[in-house]
Amino acid sequence: MSKSKCHPHPVIPPVNYPDSDILPKNLPNQKYKLGDLVYWHQVKNPDFGRVSGVIYTTQSNCKVEGLHYLISLDIDSPSRSIVHYDFAFEEDLAPLDELCS
Repeated sequence: MSKSKCHPHPVIPPVNYPDSDILPKNLPNQKYKLGDLVYWHQVKNPDFGRVSGVIYTTQSNCKVEGLHYLISLDIDSPSRSIVHYDFAFEEDLAPLDELCS
C-alpha cells in the first residue's frame, strides 16, 4: 500500500488586486458576518445557509457593484441537491431566525 503524496504547502492561485481608482475609498459595512445563518427572503421556497465569504465587485466585472455574499447552502436547503454554494446580494438576504419565528 503506497502513501499518498501531499504537497508540503497549499497551492494558492495568484491574486490580482484591482487598480486603486476602481475601488471606492470606503467599502460599505457588511450587514452579515462570516458564519451568519441567512435565507433569500424574496422567494416563496427560499434557499438558506451560512455566510462563507464576502466579496466586493465593481461594475467592471459585474452588473451590480457592491457586496456579494457566498452562501454555503444547508443540507436541507431546496437547491442543495444541485448546488452547494451560491452568491447573493446583501439586499436579497435576511437573517434565518426571521424565517423561523
